[in-house]
Amino acid sequence: MGDVGKDDKAKTTEAEKAPEDTPVASAATATKTAKPRTAAEIVAEQKAREAAAASAPSGPDDTTVTKPVSRVTTAASSAATKTSATPAKGAAGGKQALSSVGTGVRQARNLLASVVWLIAVLAAALLALGALFTALDQTNQSNEIVRWVLERGHDLVGPFKDLFRLETAKNTLLVNWGIAALVYLIAGKILERFIRP
Repeated sequence: MGDVGKDDKAKTTEAEKAPEDTPVASAATATKTAKPRTAAEIVAEQKAREAAAASAPSGPDDTTVTKPVSRVTTAASSAATKTSATPAKGAAGGKQALSSVGTGVRQARNLLASVVWLIAVLAAALLALGALFTALDQTNQSNEIVRWVLERGHDLVGPFKDLFRLETAKNTLLVNWGIAALVYLIAGKILERFIRP
């Protein structure tokens, strides 16, 4: 008979402990499976804790009452934080997606600006090399490299071909090709600065 009474008391104390431990266990499970929290979530949880502490009655006799309340409040605040974190995570994901798109666009613009500047430098170098080959009287005009450089130079000089007419054809070519090379460099630098973010 005494054993039966002890068993009943053990069952009632276990039953009383079970509701108290259940929110803690669920909160521990929730925190283990939860993703890393943002600063906004941490601040919201801290505010909920402070509000619960302010509303809880104080005194040495009320400690048994405040423990379950604070644990339930913590579990409830973490659940509320999780529900409010879903839109925040969606907004953060949207910002991250926009940031990655912006980074991709920036990289593409940097690449395009570099390509434009490289083309301008190569065109100016080809014109300068053609002018050098023309200025040197001892250059073999039948050489394939010299002929290719001069042909490409004639293609690139475009509207600057007859800009100035000087006494000799060599001087005319040197001045006009030099001006064309300078224009390529200036236009390439302006375009490069305009395209680069």
